[in-house]
Amino acid sequence: MEDWRRIDIDAFDPDSGRLTKEDLKPPYPVAVGQAEIDSKISQLRSAATSGDFSTALTLVTSDPPYSADQAIKERYFAAVLSVLTQVRQAEISTLVKQLSSSQTDVLIKYLYKGMSCPEGQKQGGTLLSWFEKVTQHLGVAPVVRYLSDRNTV
Repeated sequence: MEDWRRIDIDAFDPDSGRLTKEDLKPPYPVAVGQAEIDSKISQLRSAATSGDFSTALTLVTSDPPYSADQAIKERYFAAVLSVLTQVRQAEISTLVKQLSSSQTDVLIKYLYKGMSCPEGQKQGGTLLSWFEKVTQHLGVAPVVRYLSDRNTV
């Protein structure tokens, strides 16, 4: 026992299990289907065209398609991006104040996704305005939660 600092104590504990990739996956039972996303996109578009951005933003942030495949996520993100860019600058602050903490976390995920893809970079000023209003209202807490969350939109 001369080199006691390099002993793997987990090897001696029968109850300690090693985590696998399956253990780290979020517990979502079924994947989101195309029909569900299509209905949600149509609800988003109808709310946005009628000018009811509060309802549209609530739809965007309430139940994101975490368990969908990448193609469905991209289609949904395009609809989310169109809703976010239709909102006037003066209304952003009031809409952000209406959101709960978990909804704000989802909004931050969409903002970061928008800033990282070419479609969103074309609307960079608008996305940065959203980001500014969120951080003015809640500080950097949603950003920290985004960085530590494994769920992607």
